Amino acid sequence: MSESPLRIAFVWHMHQPFYKDLISGETTLPWVRLHAIKDYLDMVELLQDFPTLHQTFNLVPSLIEQLEGLLEPNVQKDKFFELTLKKPQDLTESEKIFLLRNFFMANWETMIKPFPRYYDLLTKRGRYLSPEKEISSILKRFDSQDYTDLQALFNLAWFDPSYREKDTQIKELVRKGKYYSEEDKKLILDKQLEIIRRIIPTYKKMQEDGLIEISVSPFYHPILPLLCNTEVAKISYPEVKLPKVSFRHPEDAKFQIDTAIKYYIEKFAKPPQGMWPSEGSVSEEVVDLATEAGLGWIASDEEILFKSLGKPKAYENLYKPYMMQSKYGELALIFRDKALSDSIGFIYQHWPTEKAVSDLINRLHAIHESSSKGKTAALVAIILDGENAWEHYPNDGKDFLVSLYKTLSSDAKFELVTISEFLKGHPPVNKLQKLYPGSWINANFAIWIGHEEKNLAWEYLAKARDTLKSHKARHPDETSAEKLQNASKEIYIAEGSDWNWWFGDDHSSANDEEFDRLFRTHILNVYTLLEQKPPEYLSIPIKAKKVRIIRGPSALLKPLIDGIDTNYFEWINAGLIDASKCGGTMHQSETIIRQVYFGFDLQTLYFRFNFLLPSEAKDKEGLTLNLLLIEKRLKIAIPISDRGNEIEYSILEEAQDGTWAESKKVKNASLNKILELAIKFSDIKAGQGEKLKISSSVERSGLIIERCPEHGPIEIVLPGADYESHLWTA
Repeated sequence: MSESPLRIAFVWHMHQPFYKDLISGETTLPWVRLHAIKDYLDMVELLQDFPTLHQTFNLVPSLIEQLEGLLEPNVQKDKFFELTLKKPQDLTESEKIFLLRNFFMANWETMIKPFPRYYDLLTKRGRYLSPEKEISSILKRFDSQDYTDLQALFNLAWFDPSYREKDTQIKELVRKGKYYSEEDKKLILDKQLEIIRRIIPTYKKMQEDGLIEISVSPFYHPILPLLCNTEVAKISYPEVKLPKVSFRHPEDAKFQIDTAIKYYIEKFAKPPQGMWPSEGSVSEEVVDLATEAGLGWIASDEEILFKSLGKPKAYENLYKPYMMQSKYGELALIFRDKALSDSIGFIYQHWPTEKAVSDLINRLHAIHESSSKGKTAALVAIILDGENAWEHYPNDGKDFLVSLYKTLSSDAKFELVTISEFLKGHPPVNKLQKLYPGSWINANFAIWIGHEEKNLAWEYLAKARDTLKSHKARHPDETSAEKLQNASKEIYIAEGSDWNWWFGDDHSSANDEEFDRLFRTHILNVYTLLEQKPPEYLSIPIKAKKVRIIRGPSALLKPLIDGIDTNYFEWINAGLIDASKCGGTMHQSETIIRQVYFGFDLQTLYFRFNFLLPSEAKDKEGLTLNLLLIEKRLKIAIPISDRGNEIEYSILEEAQDGTWAESKKVKNASLNKILELAIKFSDIKAGQGEKLKISSSVERSGLIIERCPEHGPIEIVLPGADYESHLWTA
């Protein structure tokens, strides 16, 4: 009897917050449009070259609504679109400042550097934008052609490389490189809309052809268990501090699911079979709602499964579907492999393509080997964000995906399936008696509730929701009025998960202030549409002053290198990089580096690393911390697999061919509760007053698994004899 293949189900989740202000009609941020030309179409079109690799794409209805809104005639597009069309001579000073601040919002290494003129403009502006008082001098550096080229290149850089190669007009615009015209800008934007116009029809046809499955999420991407009852957060996070005003609206959760399904049927002419609940957030109440809505399956994270089973982790329990019985019938549940999903989302972007693909394939072979002895067919679910990872990969991830797909296509031990395909042939035989409430991040809801900013947002939402309910009770004849319908819609938009993603300390972006303003605008619009005076607190930002992810040293220091936080004052004057607060559009739940402190005396550079090391010995094997001194072509390599009072680190020099050779060993580090190390200036051939560019990374057996800071090095100016203050940037 031939060996059964390992079934693999990729689920690519496509989602953006709802950016449009329903009253003004303004859309301030461009991410729906730009991800549309970079990710949404090419990800699914790529599978046309690999017709045996069936996959699932999860499209959030509010994303589809925004994509289609971009195609409506005579409707205002996003602010970035409108400013691209403006001639430089017609730009106001504030609009020019807006361009300089915002039209470099792309990955510098993978999206800006490939365009020499674009990178020159970034250098001309300054890689790290100066304070407001210096902006006028920056404006004087830019002439009309600079602004035109910036408008054109920002929009060109977001095209997926496949379109920059296949479309002859886009290809010619890329080749042109500079000296763009007004006609060029218009053509670029027309090409963007041309791509957007093809997205939904392409998905629909590929589903009809049996190549993909399209699943759904609740309409505006809310955290369903919290909509049902915010008290559920206590089950998975007992010490959580909940909002003063509880939120309990299961009817809203039902509406978000039901309207999503209705909208899906309008677009794809059939009901969806499955749902990725926003952020993989599940509870038993969500199972009831999904079953009542007629869905066949939902999915979440492996941690939810293991906690639901209530017994130690055993991966043979992961690679199979489960069934839960609700009062409305049965529902299949699928749980994603965290390590495989997160490797694609966060780790492989740092690796050479062939090593990344080989690593993933080897892991899948190991799963196949261990599961082939089982009595039932095994399913590995790889579920992750389908849009935000790729800008961190070379060539927008195409090299990785094409190599991976070619390898999977040629290996008889693997079969790629949609989730519904698998369930049709292999219905669940294992039953879950209970479902642990939580999300894909740490199996709880702490990303969306508990922090004072997040709780304040819930309180604002609850008050606005109560105001709407009271208004409806007082005016029962208005239920069909457009204003009342839009007020309800604003509530549903404000229930989306994205707003609280950015509140608190977990995540930060260049758009923090705008996300804050957008959330408050959606709430404020409820009152405006009901013709009531909005509360004054809605004019005050929820998010505290932007967290300083990096601060510079404020005085000389001389810590004791013992691997222990000796006293409060030991590192108080050090610079700080707080990696735990550097999360962006994606979330890596298990970073090893949490905080980095750095400082110096007149002869020595000091570092302190706060780690969250893996608990299991096998996961710590081969771990090394590297400090890369970029312009020195030096690397400090510190083994961090084992604790020790005296750890020896290596200083390596880079040869012209890119290889590294050890030049010296130094015993001046200690790893106990923290890692502390001292590096003499003389050991790294550095002198007083010299500027060093340094980045850190963690390697496992020679392959990078994370960097800190994620977006480039820090600059440290070593002190001189008359040290009083120094310059630093990040």
